[in-house]
Amino acid sequence: MAAIRRGGSVDALDDAEGPSNPPLDEHVERENDELERLADAALERLAFREEYLGEAYPFAVDGALSAKPNAAETVYAFLLAITSFGWSNEDAPESAASLFELVSAAALVSYLGGPATAQSYDFGFPRRDGPSAFHDAVEELCQSMGEGLGCSVARPQTAQVKDAKLDLVGWVPFGDGRVNQLSVFGQCATGANWRSKINELQPVAFCKQWLKEQPAVNPSIAFFVPRHIEEQHWREAAINERLVLFDRLRIVRRLDEVDHDLASRWSQWTESALR
Repeated sequence: MAAIRRGGSVDALDDAEGPSNPPLDEHVERENDELERLADAALERLAFREEYLGEAYPFAVDGALSAKPNAAETVYAFLLAITSFGWSNEDAPESAASLFELVSAAALVSYLGGPATAQSYDFGFPRRDGPSAFHDAVEELCQSMGEGLGCSVARPQTAQVKDAKLDLVGWVPFGDGRVNQLSVFGQCATGANWRSKINELQPVAFCKQWLKEQPAVNPSIAFFVPRHIEEQHWREAAINERLVLFDRLRIVRRLDEVDHDLASRWSQWTESALR
């Protein structure tokens, strides 16, 4: 691609061989035109990302793509590495899927107004900080939110339940201890099969099945993917009742205030994946 941009088109590459070359036939000319079109389209996409993310974009676009200093330490590089190499990495210090849930929760809290306004709960299994048992995690979630009254199903009946597709929850409390608040139930999908998962989590059904009492306001849904969803797939995924879609660009745009410990952890995972 860089060679195409330097020469203006692939025709210039053949011109460099000298005037004695025979003219390109129609088939090769069509291939050249297609390469030029693909190169222009790729650069347009990269330029859009650079403009949208500003300093948070770890690459410079100027006829070709070049990495900025410390690019590999950015959250963009972490999300790009998951998309490119997959989340499974035996040499990594911790799970990329778990790290992605934490990154997604931070992006959601930022979207809901920031840590001074919104709170979150990391529910995905295996849980890092909260109770490992599903029953106890639901109890703690309800206590934290001040809604739901606890888990409606006895502990023995939930022994094999991990997270029931719920990875994280964000909400905006009023601080008066009364029910009725905005809440968002989130699901994360790191794999290429993300489109088949976009409707798996149904917050109302989750609450009816597992909570003693429905939240006063039905939760919305947030769906997180580490990839950039291209325009040809965006409307298909985004036009969905009560669902807010977070792809790589939206997540990075929302992480303007980065937790240093989390940033260090995703940087270590990216370094491990690149090795």
